[in-house]
Amino acid sequence: MTLSSSDEILNQIDHALSDHSVGPDAMRCRPEPVPAPVPSVPTVPFIGGRMAAREVVARRLVDEHGLTPDDAAAAVHAVETGQPTEHHHLVTAAAQAAAAELAQRLGQVFAAFTRALEPMARAAAAVVRQLDDALRAAGHRASSSRRGGRRERKAWESPYGPSSRRKR
Repeated sequence: MTLSSSDEILNQIDHALSDHSVGPDAMRCRPEPVPAPVPSVPTVPFIGGRMAAREVVARRLVDEHGLTPDDAAAAVHAVETGQPTEHHHLVTAAAQAAAAELAQRLGQVFAAFTRALEPMARAAAAVVRQLDDALRAAGHRASSSRRGGRRERKAWESPYGPSSRRKR
């Protein structure tokens, strides 16, 4: 009697389920995934960003190295897809320079954003201090317990009442 491939698979599953030396996670194990190689040109996760990044790198190649727009676009495409090109080092350098320029601009934007938020943070801290002072003046105080109130029982006592007595 010959078994079909599906019967063989079902027999293997039945054997694995009844084999007590195999743990329950054995059926779900997978080999570690192989990480993708790091591209030399920075990748951008969305299509519009990739197109813009390609254009920036190609424009740098035209402006700084005198390539024609078609040669620059072909070189960027070749590097992005992993194909050999004589302009590989130029494309890589242009992409790294564009990424460094973008990082510098983002740093400037974040610094300006931080400077703009400082007065608001100071004002919020002052309001919180005033609220704390007002609450203290009214007799409220910060509590260290989680519920915020005073404990009505000792820490070792059960909140559910006395333990029940077992009958022997």
